[in-house]
Amino acid sequence: MRSLVGVAASTLLLLTAACGGGGDDDSSSGGGSGGGDGADVPECPLDALESATEPVDIVFWHTMARANETALTKLTDAYNASQDKVKVQLVNNTSYDDQQDKYRAGLTTGDLPDVALMQDSYLQQMIDTQTVLPAQSCIDAASDFDGDDFVPRTLDYYQVDSVQWGLPFNVSNPVLYYDKAAFRQAGLDPETPPASFDDLRAAAQAIKDAGFPTGMSLKVDSWHFEELLALQDGDLVDNGNGRDSRATAAAFDSDEGRVVFDFLGGLVADGLATPNPRSGPSQFDNILGIGSHNHAMTIDSSAALGTIMEVLGSGQYADVELGVAPLPGATEDGGVTVGGAALFISATGDEPEKQAAAWDYMDFLTTPDSQSKWAAATGYIPVRTSAVDLPEVTARWAEAPGFRVAYDQLVDGSDNTATAGGVVGDFESLRAAVEEAQDRMFLDDGDPAAALTEAADNTTTAIESYNDRL
Repeated sequence: MRSLVGVAASTLLLLTAACGGGGDDDSSSGGGSGGGDGADVPECPLDALESATEPVDIVFWHTMARANETALTKLTDAYNASQDKVKVQLVNNTSYDDQQDKYRAGLTTGDLPDVALMQDSYLQQMIDTQTVLPAQSCIDAASDFDGDDFVPRTLDYYQVDSVQWGLPFNVSNPVLYYDKAAFRQAGLDPETPPASFDDLRAAAQAIKDAGFPTGMSLKVDSWHFEELLALQDGDLVDNGNGRDSRATAAAFDSDEGRVVFDFLGGLVADGLATPNPRSGPSQFDNILGIGSHNHAMTIDSSAALGTIMEVLGSGQYADVELGVAPLPGATEDGGVTVGGAALFISATGDEPEKQAAAWDYMDFLTTPDSQSKWAAATGYIPVRTSAVDLPEVTARWAEAPGFRVAYDQLVDGSDNTATAGGVVGDFESLRAAVEEAQDRMFLDDGDPAAALTEAADNTTTAIESYNDRL
């Protein structure tokens, strides 16, 4: 760990109140895959690693579990064994939320990592802490960084003001999980999964009519709403989803947002879907319910595929034939956004060799070879296009085609502000507002339109409060 030096007073506001919004009011949050475009970024001290006289120890914070943690440990062990300049220590912080709380606490204690794997929704918060050395700095200093080989949308998400702040590593998006055996029992074609909202509703009705308690399980999860919104070509916040300039208000109380809320609310109201909590002891019931034949469909992260196959294939759940399909509901102009997390370098302390070592490790984790192994083991999407032609991925995708679904889903669709994803500092408040609205709609028979409007109003209030504090 390294000591904290010179954190600005505005950063400490993040510790005492909910965060929200994008950058400063007069800032731009433009994306694009072209690199720094002359942006003023600090230098990355890559030469410091070459001049180090002993191995440089760095700490990497992550939140991987089960099969994903095993895969990350194998990659890190391979990196440590491949050279004698850098040694990486892994620290598992259990969940993204727990890790972000720990990072915020470290803003005052100085207990911060050298590299952190931070969830996509924390992008603006990480920038605002002023503790990050932009990846752009090291990209500019390196002679062999091949940005053209990255899946464009994965890099674009982590760019603000044409500066690459983090390197995408574990990228995911939601997919439809379903039981092919149940589809056959319900008279549905298991090789033609639902592609639209109408298809999904019809499948849920057929499954329930076949004797299942309900057709599907719906997680109370703002992320799923955000992705379904992007598939409808709807922005999450204003000002180009917070990328043309600072977001000042929610934008999801729109025609596109109402289509999503009306559809989800209708499924539950008509007994075709049951809600499932996002966290707590019942958070995996949407997946386990497929195994126990309580329902036959659910939406969940592609990143869970490796673990889901491990659990459902353990022998405890009989007669389940897992299918994976793209998220239903796309329009011609829509597409999914980048989920998952990115690698960030700490800019604190006065040890340039640690920053250089951090970049070397990050560069290793995002090589085509590493991404091929990582994607094959976990279900995360390879962020390098050349990785999909390497043996681990090709063999895994041939053996289990469901692992390819999220990758194809990400490279498909339009590239616009909706699919770029929203830049919002206080994503926690936005997501809490959306999930509270879903609870009211699902559990208290609340009107979908009224619930959505209240969620948008609460989000706008949080954004305005954060903007005022900055």
